[in-house]
Amino acid sequence: MQKIGFIGLGNMGLPMAKNLIKAGYDTYIMSRSRGPIEEAIFLGAKEIPSPKKLIEKVDILFTCLPNPDTNIEIYEGQDGILEGVSPGKIIIDLSTVKPDLSQHLKESIAAKGADFIDAPISGGTWSAEAGTLTIMCSGEQRVFEKVYSVLKVMGEYVKYVGPTGTGSVIKLINNMLVGVHTIALIEAYELAQKSGVDPALLIDIIQKSSGYSRVMDWDTVVEDGKLKPKVRFRYLKKDVGLAVSYAKELDLQLDLVEETERIVDKSMQ
Repeated sequence: MQKIGFIGLGNMGLPMAKNLIKAGYDTYIMSRSRGPIEEAIFLGAKEIPSPKKLIEKVDILFTCLPNPDTNIEIYEGQDGILEGVSPGKIIIDLSTVKPDLSQHLKESIAAKGADFIDAPISGGTWSAEAGTLTIMCSGEQRVFEKVYSVLKVMGEYVKYVGPTGTGSVIKLINNMLVGVHTIALIEAYELAQKSGVDPALLIDIIQKSSGYSRVMDWDTVVEDGKLKPKVRFRYLKKDVGLAVSYAKELDLQLDLVEETERIVDKSMQ
């Protein structure tokens, strides 16, 4: 069986790595936080000290990283992936980044004779735990076909969407909508509260009406009369900001999304 590497055992990465271990893959890991590393080791994973040594050890390497700067560090920094990559290796980035970074990483890895897939994920931690994520994969289709069976361990809907960067664009649009829906739901709650409408009743009714958004199921809950978004606003800010930045590169103004970004920024102050 293939040797699999996984860098980035965060809220999404750890359950994904666990599913690889449970599926019987020889799994090698690297992350910054000690707790998730120990949890994965307990299940049978093996820790490797650097991205360079990790890519040297495995056949397929997954990265699931929190922001573009970390991607650049892990791929291009000292003892990074590019220092250890060699022909025949396959690297799959699950992170949310702009398509130009995915294209840049693909070109750098191809220059070493290896293959790259950008495969952003969606579905939340519960889907990561259940192995039911949506995974939007772009790059060369022949490479996608090689890794499809591994991706299916982590995702229920694993879809090839086109050339490098396409998956990144779709993920930015998806998370842009999550941001807009989250802010809209918060404002809907505030309107209901001011009107004397029970917020739990409001959500119950709208979940069965035309105003429904999946965000209502898995992104926001009402506890003790208060609306509590599960999504971490620092990630929401990052993702909406990436979408706005990418749109500007295309000379496209997204008025509603830019307003969402402003509201998120204000809420974090």
